[in-house]
Amino acid sequence: MMTAVLAVIMLVAGYLIGSIMTAVKIAKARNKDIRECGSGNAGSTNILRTFGWKWGLTCLFFDSLKGAVSVGLGMALGALAPRLFPNASFIPDLGLFLGCVGMLGAVLGHLFPLFYQFRGGKCVAVALGGFLVLAPVQLLIALAIAISLIVITRMVSVGSVVGTLTVALLVITKNFGNIPLMAVSVITALIIVIAHLPNIQRIMEGRERRLGSIEWEEKSK
Repeated sequence: MMTAVLAVIMLVAGYLIGSIMTAVKIAKARNKDIRECGSGNAGSTNILRTFGWKWGLTCLFFDSLKGAVSVGLGMALGALAPRLFPNASFIPDLGLFLGCVGMLGAVLGHLFPLFYQFRGGKCVAVALGGFLVLAPVQLLIALAIAISLIVITRMVSVGSVVGTLTVALLVITKNFGNIPLMAVSVITALIIVIAHLPNIQRIMEGRERRLGSIEWEEKSK
């Protein structure tokens, strides 16, 4: 029972953390609505295209931090829970379980942010931060593949989708039988792929924007 209560707490906490939209705040500070600029996506790639590399990397860092912090809070709560509730029974690897729940909450919060009319981003950076804590080796391998594909194709969406699927596959292969870790990997990958379906369609049609042909202009309303 107490495990379920803690899971709900972490899901809500992760969701609220994920709902803090860095892209929206950066654009608002420059008197713009990022959801009306470029692709309309509230993520680091659109910030990069609209305001440049410095702000794009800043957005990437803070969005990734949301995933890492949510996982870290879950793990910390899992470590403290037996001391806070000595008479309660908990599942094995409570910290890992709560960390995975926290990451899932952050992903959902970034996708459907409570504070911004549920119009969020595509969750790649949040997943990057979460997996950096949960599965750093697998993430670094997938990140190397993703960066290579971005350099070759000059399409961030290609690296994002393939990198996400790669890290999920590596996590499952390495941690087969670890249900929480496998579940958050699969669910996160599905969410990111679904969020990128318009990009995948444009790639198939040869219309996806490349980093070498960035248009620095506000999206027409």
